[in-house]
Amino acid sequence: MREKLLSVIVLIVLLTATAVGCSGGPTGNASPLASLSEAVGDVSVSNDGGSWSGAHTGMSLDTGDGIKTGNNSTAEITFLDGSTIELEANTEIDIVSLEISTDTGSKTITLDQIIGDTISRVTHLIDTASSYEIDTASGTAGVRGSVMLVHVDADGTTVVTNLEGEVYAVAQGVEVDIPVGQSFIITPGQPPKLIMMVAAGDFHTVGLSSGLTVLATGMNDDGQCDVGDWTDISYVAASYSHTVGVKANGTVVAVGWNGDGQCDVGNWTGIVRVAAGYQHTVGLRSDGTVVAVGDNTYGQRNVEDWTHITQLAAGWYHTVGIKSDGTVIAVGDNAYGQCDVMDWTDIIQVAAGPYHTVGVKSDGTVVAVGLDDSGQRAVADWTDIVQVAAGHYHTVGVRSDGTAVAAGGNYLGECDVTEWEGVIQVAAGEQHSVGLKSDGTLVTAGDDAYGQCDVGDWNLK
Repeated sequence: MREKLLSVIVLIVLLTATAVGCSGGPTGNASPLASLSEAVGDVSVSNDGGSWSGAHTGMSLDTGDGIKTGNNSTAEITFLDGSTIELEANTEIDIVSLEISTDTGSKTITLDQIIGDTISRVTHLIDTASSYEIDTASGTAGVRGSVMLVHVDADGTTVVTNLEGEVYAVAQGVEVDIPVGQSFIITPGQPPKLIMMVAAGDFHTVGLSSGLTVLATGMNDDGQCDVGDWTDISYVAASYSHTVGVKANGTVVAVGWNGDGQCDVGNWTGIVRVAAGYQHTVGLRSDGTVVAVGDNTYGQRNVEDWTHITQLAAGWYHTVGIKSDGTVIAVGDNAYGQCDVMDWTDIIQVAAGPYHTVGVKSDGTVVAVGLDDSGQRAVADWTDIVQVAAGHYHTVGVRSDGTAVAAGGNYLGECDVTEWEGVIQVAAGEQHSVGLKSDGTLVTAGDDAYGQCDVGDWNLK
């Protein structure tokens, strides 16, 4: 059983704002700046540092109040501007600052996450004077109109992952902006530093370490694992027979099979992340535009007019992008409906298998289109999901509590992820799954015929 008191995960989702209220708390007949909109089970409140007492739905909250939940208990706080924070079991937070200014419309919400699991959905910050921040024992994680995942260990070590938009981390007087799709670690007494991610090709696995170096294991018939000399890498992607890396300076490197020019990325600049399809590679520029090289048989490279893109995914022959408004666009092969994403909204992350596409919505639910011959689209009942990965016959998701779930064909055990704990990211190959844990180690399930699961001695932290 997972020990909830040893970690915290915070998901912050920015929606649409209407700033109302008054600075420093409610006055007159104004509504309270915060209220307990849901209390299920053993929920307690400490008013302004006083003793703990039983809480009930509808009670007002303000600066200085503490809220905690017991076993099998949940609570939700709604702020006056529409922001909410959900507390899962065995969680405790304090409201440090809670202000909404009538004069400027700016807001300040600061919460001290002591222990447990929370999901925050925060309204859009209307100006630079506004802030929504989570303080932990080692630093601060904040947002400026974004989605972020924060994981805090018992010793205060904090991992902040940017899922969308603008996220920053602060510690020891150093503030760093976190690029989309990347993670920073805050170790007590140290400034934030870039850390780890994992990617999976069909038959190989790639890991990015906190030292900006890259590891790879698995099939290497085309040199797709020849990444040992890569340095200063900030993002990696992998496909059937090639691997791509984004350098910290925005240039790109690639190794592996180049029969269709999918590795011809040497002249790219200003790139923040990449996606790798079967025979094509796509790059997201810092200005939200997209470039592509490689095979274009099905139009999977027809992305030159895309703008305001925040994330990318690539299937075998299709390409998917999330726009800044949470809608999704796709081009390429649509034989199974894998590009039928035009009606999706509020999407914070996408993944693409060879013939199916999966999206995570801001409320933690999941949508999917495309081929479903092995049940890889059976994700409609998933909740509290923060990230997904798509393999050939299966789909894997990470929940906000660090556990994992999988759907689809389990032919080689690739869906045997239900006992994973402390996971912050997943990747999926053809028939293997990889989970990156907050401590930098990895867990795997499924096919290991080519050594793609031989990551037992890796520590990316």
